[in-house]
Amino acid sequence: MAKNLFLAFCHVLQSVYCRQFLIGKTHRIASVSLLSLLPLVANAEALNLEQAVDKAVSQDNWLISSQLKENSIRALSQGMTVLPDPKINVGLLNMPIDSFDFNQEAMTQFNVSISQMFPAGDTLRLTGEKYAAQGDQMPLMRDNRRAMLAMEVSNLWLTAYSYEESIKLVKQNRTLFEQLHEVVESSYSSAYGRAKQQDLVRSELELIKLDHRLTQLSQAKENALKKLSQYILPTMADQNTADQDITLKTTGEPIMVTPSNILSSLSSNSLALAARLRLHPLVRIVDVQSNAAQIDKSIAEQKYKPEWGVTLGYGYRGDDLSGKDRADLASIAVSVSVPIFSSSRQDAQVKAASLQVESFLSEKQLVLNELMAKYRVLTSDITLLDQRIRLYKTKLLPSYRESAQAMLNAYTSNDGVFSDVVQARIATLNAHVELLNIRIERFKRLAELNYVMAQGEKVKLK
Repeated sequence: MAKNLFLAFCHVLQSVYCRQFLIGKTHRIASVSLLSLLPLVANAEALNLEQAVDKAVSQDNWLISSQLKENSIRALSQGMTVLPDPKINVGLLNMPIDSFDFNQEAMTQFNVSISQMFPAGDTLRLTGEKYAAQGDQMPLMRDNRRAMLAMEVSNLWLTAYSYEESIKLVKQNRTLFEQLHEVVESSYSSAYGRAKQQDLVRSELELIKLDHRLTQLSQAKENALKKLSQYILPTMADQNTADQDITLKTTGEPIMVTPSNILSSLSSNSLALAARLRLHPLVRIVDVQSNAAQIDKSIAEQKYKPEWGVTLGYGYRGDDLSGKDRADLASIAVSVSVPIFSSSRQDAQVKAASLQVESFLSEKQLVLNELMAKYRVLTSDITLLDQRIRLYKTKLLPSYRESAQAMLNAYTSNDGVFSDVVQARIATLNAHVELLNIRIERFKRLAELNYVMAQGEKVKLK
């Protein structure tokens, strides 16, 4: 009698547990379904990688500011080649103070003169060239800014893409775990089943852990999209688009990079690589700065030459005391500076300008060395990442699949342990996620390499 009562109690407890599990499962499925509908409700803009980069570049305020600065500098360069304004002097000369009579003295006159200074040597022309050289830096700085934007936006876009693809992988494997859980549940509920209660609890626990993993990945994806939005979305001052969001297009995302055959030929030829890297905006900026420093040196050398000045004057005189007409007076004068006492200052200026030119030559070599080292590191990383991808595709993933299937077959034939089945499934999922991360890391290296090369052709995600 007591044994029968105990068996009845166990049956009721089992029914209550299974009912609670089914209710919890139903709530969980409903929650996941509602979460999956949220992106459809939001006002989202779907962008692939190329579209995201183009939009970030097209609405970058720094590029607009740089263009205005260039226009300002070039306007100054045009004005710097003009001679300084002439000076006009008007005066009353030799007025007798006893009577203040303009006609009393022959020396009294009303004088008007104009003087014009001529800077030393080619100072004006060189000054205009100096400002023009400063203006030449701005387009190169914008080229570098565009390349940096492409790299930064690509990095953020690929980060969000990796989380999105990881979510897809976890959801696919969650479906497999649900099917596995249903098998365990059916076996446990059957009078002839050999599934243990701990197997049922373990399968439920793994589903909960997968739900938690999905939540973490969704949070990371949203954070990456929010960081990406600072480059893509309009400013918050625009109230009509303040609530706009971003979604990703994940079919055939292009990354701009130089073809692999060109990269391999450059890696084996240092001279060709250096010639290619000299076209990078950072190197060309240093070249322009070096040219500006050379112009500064030429301007300093012009100060050894004298400055010239010409003065033309006209003096009007009144009649004498008897009423006779007096001749008016004309004058011309030439002035010239004699750089005697300022020679030491000019020597110092020329020497400083020469050292500045040499410093830019060293800086150019430094930038080239940094770019070349970065190029070699990136190409080496890409080669090794390709090897890892091939290893995962040809050996690791097939082995993980075979192991998971073997564990499942052993468990269904009562020769295995359920925990081994779960671990094999989780290991297979982690291997797929790891392969995805390796591929994303490779694409990020390609984005960095594209910045180093500053030009290239499209490749697509594979």
